[in-house]
Amino acid sequence: MKALGIAAAIAIALAPLPAVAATTPGVAHAAPCAGAGSNPTFCDECLFWVAEYHLRSSRSCYEEGPPPRPAQPPSSAVPVQIPPAPPVPVVPQPPPPRMTQVVPAPPSPVHGPKINPLPPGASRSAPLVTPPKRLDAPTQAVEAAKAAPATRVSPGMDKMLQVVDFNHQVQTVVDAHNGNVDVIKADNQSMPRPRLWDYVDYDAYHRPMLYNPLNEAMTFRYFYNGAYREAYVPAGGRIVLDAAAAGLYPFTAVGDSHVAAGSFRGGAWIPPEGWDGPPPPDYALPPAPEVYRDVVAEIPADDKAVSVGQVQLVGHDDSQPAGSRDTFLLDDSTLAWGQINDPGGSSQIKVTKTQSLPGVGPTDNGSYLVALAALEEPNHSSGPWWPSALGYGTLALAVVLVAWGLSRGNREET
Repeated sequence: MKALGIAAAIAIALAPLPAVAATTPGVAHAAPCAGAGSNPTFCDECLFWVAEYHLRSSRSCYEEGPPPRPAQPPSSAVPVQIPPAPPVPVVPQPPPPRMTQVVPAPPSPVHGPKINPLPPGASRSAPLVTPPKRLDAPTQAVEAAKAAPATRVSPGMDKMLQVVDFNHQVQTVVDAHNGNVDVIKADNQSMPRPRLWDYVDYDAYHRPMLYNPLNEAMTFRYFYNGAYREAYVPAGGRIVLDAAAAGLYPFTAVGDSHVAAGSFRGGAWIPPEGWDGPPPPDYALPPAPEVYRDVVAEIPADDKAVSVGQVQLVGHDDSQPAGSRDTFLLDDSTLAWGQINDPGGSSQIKVTKTQSLPGVGPTDNGSYLVALAALEEPNHSSGPWWPSALGYGTLALAVVLVAWGLSRGNREET
């Protein structure tokens, strides 16, 4: 019965795939994870069933099945009486896994709408939004984390591992006022200003790798395939994400004393377990989302315009209210909603809502960007104040002594 159960599981795993339904003689069944008939969604389903029923190998998800045997012509025109077949024993079907309904993510904007440039002669005098500070780490720690053994994570299959209460941890770090996160006042509320996390790389299959050069573990939250996911990266560790769906994915990361934001790109080819060869010849790397520089953004809530140093399109959702159907990532850290303006106007995009921590925390009406544009550059001198005071005091004392010596010499001459 166990063998029959495994066979039934394999049949269920391959049942949703349109390619399996092909019955043309001499044509092989397409594989869901490789070849011309591959599909990221079907691949995730196939791998899920393999893992669910503990099959020995996931090779069936990557190899084309043998072509069906052609029907043999009858050897005689005389009908042959075939005795009825014995009844086939009914194999109980395993219950379907308890999974949350997944809503398809918005399509990737790689071939979607484009942000129009400003017309010739248009003013670019809008104040610049202050870009986020980079989360720095020692060079040696960065290189060590980048070369650490990678833990493979499949966001389409693995259940979300909640190591920490994400929202509570973010609030704890923000309330600590430890200097690793700023707080901006906008729209009558406090908005956290995270550091920029750019410790992201890609392997030979274009799978994103998140590595952690800090001395504390970090948990990453991002929206993928219709649901929020969390990934845990220990201090000095590295993970690789099986992100097959193309697109731009903003994330927020939190640790014991740091909050950061960033993004990674999907569209990877997912190799089977144990695979060490190159991607198949028919795999095409999706083009990277276009980066727009120095984009003028209109903020209707404040009746002002600001200039954003870097803007990327995340997606488009027609179910949202008019004027808020385009999603942007600003300076690789701030999530924004609005619309692309028509060409010929004084601004390129309109922003009606922002979220300083992608997927986490409060949203505002866009005033956050106006507040960032009004920030003054901080004093880059981070040393203590007393050396400067001591230097000025020494100089003043020297001047007094010189003046006293000169006055004494004049009195002796007289």
